[in-house]
Amino acid sequence: MKSSFVRLAAALAASVLVVGGAGGCASKDERAAAAAAKADAFLQQGDLQRARQNIQTAIGFRDDVSDYWLTLARVAMAMKDPTKAFEAYENVYQLDRGNLEALRQLCQLGLNVRQPDKVDRYADQLLVINPNDSLPLTMKGGAALQRGDSKNALVFAERVLAANATDIGALILKGQALAYRGDNAAAAKLIEESLVPGSDPTSRLVFLRDLYQRSANSDGYQRTLARLAERNPTDSRMQLDFADWLYQTGQPDRAFTIVRAVFRQHPKDIAIASTILEMWLDEGRDALTAQQILLGGSDAALETKATFAQFANETGQPDLALQVLGTDLPGTAPDPGNSNAKATYAFAVGLKGRAQDALSRTQQILDTDPSQPRALLTRARLRAATRNFEGALSDGRQLVSDDVANITARLALTDILLAQNQPALAESNMREALRVSPDSSRAAARLATMLIASGRRDEAGTVLRDMVRASQISPRAQAVLASFHLSNDPLTR
Repeated sequence: MKSSFVRLAAALAASVLVVGGAGGCASKDERAAAAAAKADAFLQQGDLQRARQNIQTAIGFRDDVSDYWLTLARVAMAMKDPTKAFEAYENVYQLDRGNLEALRQLCQLGLNVRQPDKVDRYADQLLVINPNDSLPLTMKGGAALQRGDSKNALVFAERVLAANATDIGALILKGQALAYRGDNAAAAKLIEESLVPGSDPTSRLVFLRDLYQRSANSDGYQRTLARLAERNPTDSRMQLDFADWLYQTGQPDRAFTIVRAVFRQHPKDIAIASTILEMWLDEGRDALTAQQILLGGSDAALETKATFAQFANETGQPDLALQVLGTDLPGTAPDPGNSNAKATYAFAVGLKGRAQDALSRTQQILDTDPSQPRALLTRARLRAATRNFEGALSDGRQLVSDDVANITARLALTDILLAQNQPALAESNMREALRVSPDSSRAAARLATMLIASGRRDEAGTVLRDMVRASQISPRAQAVLASFHLSNDPLTR
C-alpha cells in the first residue's frame, strides 16, 4: 500500500491541476514537485533506488531548486556514495550560499573524494562564518595529510587540542597523522586512551576499526566491531558489519541473532533487507540452516519473509521459500511493500518448473513498476531459461545499469552472456563488477573460474590477489583464494 505521504502528495498535485484550469497538463514545476515528494517518501521507506530515480526526475525538470539537490545528496549519503553526495552538495551550495549543512558536508566529504584544495576553500568559508569552529581547522589538517604533509596536519590537530584536549575530530586527525608516519601503535594508543566513560566513542572507534584493518590486527578489529555494535544498537550498518565478521569467523549463530534484531528494528526497510541478502550470498549456502530460514521467516513482516525466502531460492531450495511465504503472500495488486515478496514467490514457482506461471506473476509486478529489481532479476533468469535471450539480456543490462554494485545481478547477467556464447562480454561484465566492488569474493571467484577454464591461470591469480588486497583482513577472501589453489601454488605468493 502506498504511504499516506505519497497519497497526500498525489492529492495535492491533483488539486493544483484543477486550480490550474484548462491547461490539462502539469507544468514542469508541478511534475518536479510530485517527483520530489515521491523521492522523499521512498527515502523514508529505505527504497533508495526509487528515491534516487525520482529525485533525478525532479532535477531533470528543475535543476535550479536547492532542496532537490539536497535530497539527492542525502540519498547518495544513504547509498554510501560520497562522490555523488559531494557533487550534489556542491550544487546545493551554489544555489544557496547560506546552507550550512552543505558547507559542512563539503568539508568532510571533500576528504572522502580526495579534493583537498576544495576542502581548504570550503573550510576557509566556514571560518569566516565562525572563527571559533574547530571543524574547518580539523578538515584543513586532513587536507594537509592528503597532500602528504603530516607535519602540518599535526600542527592543525595540536592547535585544536590546545583549546579542547578532548576534541574528537582533532584526536582522530592526530591519530591519522601518526599512522601516516607508520606509528600505528602510537595512533591506536592515543585513541584507545581517549575512550573515557561517558563520551560517545563512535567516530574514534571507526578510526580504530580502520586502523586495525589496515594493520591486519584481527583481534583488535573484531574487538572494535563488537564495541561499535554495542554502542550503536540501532545503527544497522554497524550491526551488520559485526554480523558479517561473525559469519566469516565461524560464528553464524551469533550473527543470526544480530540479523534478526536488525530485521525487527527495520521490518520494512528494503535497502537493509537487500544488504542482508547480499551478505548471506557472499557467505554462501552455509550462512543459514533450513531451521534458521524457517525461524527467521516466521517473523510477521512481509519484507523479512521475502528476504529469507529469496535466500532459499538463491541456494536452490524453492520448496523452503514457498514454505516461508506460505499463505501470507498478498493477493492484492503489486505495490512497493509487497513486490519483493511477489517476485520471490514467482522465482520459487519458476524453479519448481512452472516457468510460464512464474513469468505471468512477474509481469504483473513489472506492469506496475517496470524497474522493480527483484522482478527484473526473476524475469531475466526465466527468460534465459526459456531461451528468450534477447529479453533476458535487456533485463540483465537494465539491472546493472540501475545498480552498478549489485553483484547478484552481475552474476545473473554473466550467466545469460555465457549461455549465448559471449565469453568476452561476460568477462567484461565481471571486471566491471570488480571495478565497482573490488572486494567482492563472489565476483572474483566467478571471474577466476572463467579465466582458468580458458587457460589463463596467471590472470586468475591476479584477480584473486587483487580481491584479497582490497578485502584486507577478510577471512572470506582468504578462504576463496585457498579454495582455488594449493599452498604451494604461485597464486598464494
